[in-house]
Amino acid sequence: MKLTDYISGIQAASTADELQAAIVADFKHSFRGPTWAKICKARVEAGYRLVDAHEHGRFVPRFGPGRKLTVCGETCGVGRGQNSTGVRYVWHSAGEWAMSVLRNNGLSIRASHRVWDGWKDYPHRCLPIIEKALAGEIPDPILDVLGPAYVTSAGPIKYEPSTNDADTWDRRASQPCPCGNGTLFDWGGGWSEGFDWVSWHCNRCSNVYNEYMSRGRFYQMRQTSRYVAVEVAA
Repeated sequence: MKLTDYISGIQAASTADELQAAIVADFKHSFRGPTWAKICKARVEAGYRLVDAHEHGRFVPRFGPGRKLTVCGETCGVGRGQNSTGVRYVWHSAGEWAMSVLRNNGLSIRASHRVWDGWKDYPHRCLPIIEKALAGEIPDPILDVLGPAYVTSAGPIKYEPSTNDADTWDRRASQPCPCGNGTLFDWGGGWSEGFDWVSWHCNRCSNVYNEYMSRGRFYQMRQTSRYVAVEVAA
């Protein structure tokens, strides 16, 4: 396949699915240089053509002349940042603004993050996210509730409350495990699509639980290493 054929396929796409199929077509190319620049330009232009024709296209952010960012009919200016740190800062601020607008127009926090993460390079991928979000299919997680257990092949962790209590520098938050025999320990955590989460591992069974938390609760737990048990989701 020649570059002209590959780009023609992208330009001919009439739906998000057709555009995605054209993008992943078997065409070998470098991810840099003038060829890649042409591909990116064609891909984004085709994506926004589909966005403009979609009933929910206004939910997809757009960066235009005068460094104006527009979403859902609202517009804000995006600074230049001057250096790499400044650029990251101004785009972080722009993202916070855009996601707040998306939430004010009916999207969940999770969905707003998914749209913001993908609009620049693949605007067409935002359309199914928006459709599902408006249909209530991308809800935000319930906070401070243990998610349903799943079994890990690693088995119970080798860690005891007495060991944890004796650790001065790396004491882990803990709580009784729903299995009734063991203790769940904070075995790692992170942040995903607007929410902090903790992975709880048991020292007597193979159950592993995930729990999404408010930021304040997450920080408090990590600072004090104490935790009050909460209900378990069905």
